[in-house]
Amino acid sequence: MKKKILILLLFILSLTSFAVPLNNMDKDGNVTLPNIELVDQYGKKHNLQDYKGKVIMLNFWVSWCSDCKAEMPKVVELYKEYGENKKDLIILGVATPISKKYPNNKDRIDKTALLKYIKDNGYIFPSLFDETGRTYAEYEVVEYPSTYIIDRNGYLKVYVKGAVSKEELKKYIESVLNPIQK
Repeated sequence: MKKKILILLLFILSLTSFAVPLNNMDKDGNVTLPNIELVDQYGKKHNLQDYKGKVIMLNFWVSWCSDCKAEMPKVVELYKEYGENKKDLIILGVATPISKKYPNNKDRIDKTALLKYIKDNGYIFPSLFDETGRTYAEYEVVEYPSTYIIDRNGYLKVYVKGAVSKEELKKYIESVLNPIQK
């Protein structure tokens, strides 16, 4: 009996610590995430629906986060290595600047300062601006950086809380780009 209770508690704990909207899980265990329609630092609008058939890596970050600062150059390197979103992998950052209208957003600087920060640091991959904070809330982002890798069918395959090495990110990307067939 104690063993069954322990297993049940571990299962519940694993669900609560997995800060991803699991209410979007189908009967086969595939998780779909909310669509994103946001504009990047270049003024280009991105809609995740437009990237069906491609693998998408979303990297949620904030400017004040030391782990984000350490990871971002690696994301830039991967962006270049994988063809700058012109091939099978789409790499997108997501940032949430504060504003008078949305003072509770996660970053501590406004959009103008964030644009300068992105340019000054050479973050050339598209970073989408979640100006309302809605996307961060829908994706239940609570740790920075948070990375989501979505497969060609739109299903979440990898979720990483916190910073990881370039090699780990590449391993996760490759596992979704080139899955082992069963």
